[in-house]
Amino acid sequence: MAQASSIGQSPTGASVGRYWDIEPPTRTINDVVDEVGNLRNRTKLLADDTSHLHWSADGLHSDALAIELQASTSQRAKENLSELLQELNSLGFSWRAIARIAQVSVPALRKWRMGLSATGENRRRVAEIVALCQMVFDKYLIEDVAGWLETPLLADAPITGLDLLARDRSDLVLRLACDYGENPEQILDDLEPGWRDQYASAVEVFAAPDGLPGTRLADQET
Repeated sequence: MAQASSIGQSPTGASVGRYWDIEPPTRTINDVVDEVGNLRNRTKLLADDTSHLHWSADGLHSDALAIELQASTSQRAKENLSELLQELNSLGFSWRAIARIAQVSVPALRKWRMGLSATGENRRRVAEIVALCQMVFDKYLIEDVAGWLETPLLADAPITGLDLLARDRSDLVLRLACDYGENPEQILDDLEPGWRDQYASAVEVFAAPDGLPGTRLADQET
């Protein structure tokens, strides 16, 4: 008959630990909370660093685009002014739209098309519009540049890319074209911080008692 193994020894003769030999855990709930807090802080620092790096990269890209636009503008400014205007018109811009973003009158455009001279600043402005349209087409494959610029950025705010150009914000047009992952609201915030209040609708849609949608003034109660 096999002899029973002694306490602390397995049937095979190997020593086994006894429950009173097991060391109790040394970590407390406070230790766990502290570790989680430290991990959270490290994660936040990493997220902040990543966000700052992303912001820096976007800034460098914007600066590079501005330099490229400036160089391209200088080249296009050497061309015949009437041909630059005709190129814009062939892209789909009306003469009124061209005059608006060039910040001149339609009669002034007519004179330039007839060969009369323009100031250096006006020539450069027209050349910049042409250069920007070319960049948007080449880099971001926007084929109908004129139609894209005439489209409102948001349904709730009647601001278009033409408005950005008319306010000398070609930088915002390029940001909108290259899509940094920001939405049009961020573009409008940079252009006009109070645009939400300015373009807030006085009419709102509500559910009528019969369950059908109705309209009313925004400050009117049912």
